[in-house]
Amino acid sequence: MRVLALLLLGAGLFQFSLTALGLVWLLLIATTAYRGREALSGLHRALRRIRWLLLSIALIYLWIAPEADTGGGWLPSTTDTLLALRRVGILVVLVTAVELLRQTTPAEYTAAAIAALISPLRWLGIETRRFARRMALTLEAVPVASEVVGRAAGDTTIKKRSFAGWGAAAARLIRDIETRGLAGTGGIQLPVLGYPRASDWLVLALVAAASVAMAWL
Repeated sequence: MRVLALLLLGAGLFQFSLTALGLVWLLLIATTAYRGREALSGLHRALRRIRWLLLSIALIYLWIAPEADTGGGWLPSTTDTLLALRRVGILVVLVTAVELLRQTTPAEYTAAAIAALISPLRWLGIETRRFARRMALTLEAVPVASEVVGRAAGDTTIKKRSFAGWGAAAARLIRDIETRGLAGTGGIQLPVLGYPRASDWLVLALVAAASVAMAWL
């Protein structure tokens, strides 16, 4: 149900105004803060990982590809600025929601939910459970990705202003990733999900209703 709620939220975000995006983000921040300082730190790290992507999106909508009917000029128009903020806000809200889902739901349960949603694809010969196990590995690896990179770089000698050592560090990083992936895929067991409770349906209905209400805000 949490995955369905996330999908509903993601589908409705593009219809939200900047104000609605801000309200949803504040609600997600408050929910994360309720879980404690460690949860907020995890969210901060998740948003830091996409800071350059956010800057790129803003630059594209402000100067590289502005709206055609805004008159041009060196300074972005109000329309371009609002559009850039909305696009950045959509990504920020999505990343915040995904991080909250990651913190509150074990990776194997999230993967099992995804496998259940895409189970009709098995009729096309797609191994949905194998894909879901790979997804669980990815969810587990994202929070420790920086540690893996740092460990690979720390085991080699990298000289400043030189490419010496970078090749060895990259090779070590790829080897660690492949070893972890090959070792972990078979060990992850997807749990059997029970039938949703009434409270789960209520939460899903509330998210759907809130998404429709925010789209009109």
